[in-house]
Amino acid sequence: MTSLHRLFCAGCLAATLTPCVGAQVPPSYDASPSQNTIRIWLSSEDPRLEAWGAHDALVTGDRTLTPDLLSLASHWLPISPRNSDTSPQPQLSSEQKDERNAMAAVLDALVQMNVTVPAETLRTLAPDFGNAVAILLARLPNEDANPLSVDFFRSPPENGLGLQYVSAALLALHPSFGFAGELLASIRVRATMYVILPGSAAPGRGYSGSCGAYNDQPRANWPVTGQYALTKLKSDGATPVVVGIDPIYAIREQSTNYREDFCGVSEGLYLGPNERVRLVAELLGVPSESIPWQTEVVKSIEFQSPQQVDDAILAFVAEQQEKYQETADALAERDLDTLSDTRASLPELDLELDDMRGQSGDPLVKLLTLPPRVEWASSPWWAGRD
Repeated sequence: MTSLHRLFCAGCLAATLTPCVGAQVPPSYDASPSQNTIRIWLSSEDPRLEAWGAHDALVTGDRTLTPDLLSLASHWLPISPRNSDTSPQPQLSSEQKDERNAMAAVLDALVQMNVTVPAETLRTLAPDFGNAVAILLARLPNEDANPLSVDFFRSPPENGLGLQYVSAALLALHPSFGFAGELLASIRVRATMYVILPGSAAPGRGYSGSCGAYNDQPRANWPVTGQYALTKLKSDGATPVVVGIDPIYAIREQSTNYREDFCGVSEGLYLGPNERVRLVAELLGVPSESIPWQTEVVKSIEFQSPQQVDDAILAFVAEQQEKYQETADALAERDLDTLSDTRASLPELDLELDDMRGQSGDPLVKLLTLPPRVEWASSPWWAGRD
């Protein structure tokens, strides 16, 4: 199929080539477009031609075209601020989808050709292309990557949970001063306190959820380009993005559409409380099992009196915070933070009080005064886990 066939024939794609009716093809064109043709496509301001230009730049491996690819990437305008649809899952216009598909092709070429993309360009791309940005971020020199990683860790873009994880993992390997205390303070511990009758047992609990599959309908006359997912699972074809206590890999799948992470999670990769604790362990250079506290705790209190329940809760909180303090002091001893700052950066402890006594006795009243960084949970135990 000639290059101009590709421009004018709808549906002539991949293994499902169909006859093109009415196409007018110049008599002498090579099967592969020339460098000049690719450059014209990349500067055409037509998303479909830009996508084909990026695709063919990658196929030819012509590195003299990388400035053209970088120029396209640097001029990206995030879709969200331009979208008037403010619903939780805004619908993109056909023009916006075309623009996004074209930029996905550009980023695929930059990733596969191992091109260094400037930090400010990655910042602009992050709201719409979190996974590709995560891969490119990991390739930057530390002095360029660290400030951007801190920003993504603190305020990940929407649908950028994988990017936040990669940013934190990079900082754990090459920490900026102050990151350790900030990471520790970002951990939320959930403690469920079951008040039970003497001699009885606390109940168990569980949670399950599911996500649907992504429906990928091929687009006629658009190139098949690489789309990226991030995962902690090593598999055939997965390439390392970040090494460390929990290596992160990228999986490349081909599609004619930009494929967002369904449910906002890349292959189950997000920076939850347990992942944050493991990164703290990496900063300390110790096994994660040696951290003397957990992010989900269940404690049973056998009821004797309301005052006894209050005392048991406060004793439990003091015990937990003493363990947090040990970790904070260890971080300070490794010069990852100042001692005073780290001591003020303990994990947040969310308490949930469940009265399991049935109709026995008066209802319990939650303590009104709790120590700093401790509060009563206002949502179910499984909600809001970040």
